[in-house]
Amino acid sequence: MLHYSDARKGAVFYEPFRAEILEKLREPIPPTSSAPSGQMLTNMLRSEHIPYNIFCPLLKDREGCKSLFGEIIGEEIASIDAIEIEYHPEPIEDYLSDHTSFDVYIPYTNSNGKPCGIGIEVKYTEKEYPLKQGTAEYRHVKDEAGNTRLFPHYLNATTGSRYYKESVSHSTLIQNEFRQIWRNHILGASMVLKGDISRFTSITLYPKANVHFHCHAMPDYRELLSPEGEKSFIPLTYEDIFSLIEKHINIENTKEWVEYLKRRYLF
Repeated sequence: MLHYSDARKGAVFYEPFRAEILEKLREPIPPTSSAPSGQMLTNMLRSEHIPYNIFCPLLKDREGCKSLFGEIIGEEIASIDAIEIEYHPEPIEDYLSDHTSFDVYIPYTNSNGKPCGIGIEVKYTEKEYPLKQGTAEYRHVKDEAGNTRLFPHYLNATTGSRYYKESVSHSTLIQNEFRQIWRNHILGASMVLKGDISRFTSITLYPKANVHFHCHAMPDYRELLSPEGEKSFIPLTYEDIFSLIEKHINIENTKEWVEYLKRRYLF
């Protein structure tokens, strides 16, 4: 935990990029979005600050950013159009009608000139989290008797996406191990179904040392996916993305920045 005086200065962020990250945090927050957690600036073991340290600097090299994400998703990218932190499409009623959001959202244009998107969920020390009775999240997946019943927006996106094998039950998707991964995946599917984008890729980013994700949640979730779902989902480790940043991104302080990321999040 950082002392308040250091947290207020943004010490949780990499110093050479700190001023611009803090400036981004001062931007107005949409009414349907939540303000950053108070722990984001103080708790160094939570993941909220990590998207800023890894992704905000990438647009300093847009050509490198294109080749970086092109290699990750296996598609030629014509342009990376933005990098959004804590993003969900508006109005929410046209999508999942809740507050599901991407930790990072990257809209891009493919080689055919079509809009596409990459949604990234960033994990660090986090594992699964329990479904709490009485919450809106509970009411979106359970009826009053405690039986699985998907909220209509969830149901439409899940079935319309064709991401899952026919044998996979909704009760499996809402298990603690999978629920957040599934919701982020179908949020992107809802954007495809609405016609906003022609292709969506969901990425879960985590360190290999997070045994929950590396050994259990990621391989187990992939077992639920249809061929269409497999094409739209990528597990990605910190180790891999740091290597790819070194390979593709050419900005001032790249080496020092990547060494900082490795030292901070892996060692």
